[in-house]
Amino acid sequence: MRPPCRPSDTGNGGFVLVNALVIVAALAMLATLLLVRAEGGRARLQAGLEADQLTLALDAFEALALTRLARDTTPTDYPGDSWDSPAAEGATPLPLARGTVTGRISDLQGRFNINWLSDPGNQLAADTFDRLLRQLALPAQTAEAIRRFLRPGGPGNSPQERARWRRLDPPQDPVGGPVLSADQLSGIPGLPARSYDRLRPLITALPGSTRLNVNSAPPEVLAALLPHLPPAALARLITARRQQPFASVEAFLIAARLEAALADEEEADEGEEDPARLTPDHLSVSSAWFRTDSEARLERFSARRTAVLFRAASGQRPELIWQVTTRP
Repeated sequence: MRPPCRPSDTGNGGFVLVNALVIVAALAMLATLLLVRAEGGRARLQAGLEADQLTLALDAFEALALTRLARDTTPTDYPGDSWDSPAAEGATPLPLARGTVTGRISDLQGRFNINWLSDPGNQLAADTFDRLLRQLALPAQTAEAIRRFLRPGGPGNSPQERARWRRLDPPQDPVGGPVLSADQLSGIPGLPARSYDRLRPLITALPGSTRLNVNSAPPEVLAALLPHLPPAALARLITARRQQPFASVEAFLIAARLEAALADEEEADEGEEDPARLTPDHLSVSSAWFRTDSEARLERFSARRTAVLFRAASGQRPELIWQVTTRP
């Protein structure tokens, strides 16, 4: 007699094995997910720490610039002044614990203030701007486009003009008047990028009442301001300024052969002032507005910052007006 057959458990064993493999695979996927999320969190934490360190480095250069400007107690501002030292200019990177920071301080009052053009009655600014663009071999359309952008009310209400602005990305509807930064000119339709790049180092955007610092004005700006001076006379004036900055506006006007402007100032109460005539009220030998451009590098990370500073008087600590930080 044959013994009874025991049922085979091969099928159950295979089922258990499949379940075990599924559980192992699920656990492996879960472990991988946790590792990925942990690595992502670590990377975000590291990036946050790097960003904080870059910000602190940029803050450090900004503090250095504020200190240098506050320590300057001289009545004039010019290239090579105490605040314009090699370290402040960024000629040599300043070492940090894990990186470097470089930067420079720029005198904004030596540049042509485009917000002068927002005043329709400022004929001196309009004429000077036209001469500046001619020196740079820029077309007259460039000056007209910038003036339309800055005039009160904006570029115009014609359908064609408004359509040009609405085709921008994003669409714009400029209202005209003074601007916060000269960088805003880069978005003007019809203004070639090459023209803007040539003009940008010579212009700034400051309050309309700001005077031009003749001690820090570039030769191009001085040439546009002093059309009566022959090139040789202008070169001698710039050389004399480099050797000894002008101590007063009166000294500059005499050197620029503008003694008549001093006489006109004394007789200003006797008649109406010519809006196209240069007067001492348009000029200065010191500056209140400065700009810092700095860059911090930390291993493979970097950040840049532009800031505008206002110093009410020589020897006072400047005030931060605005700053923009960018990270590639």
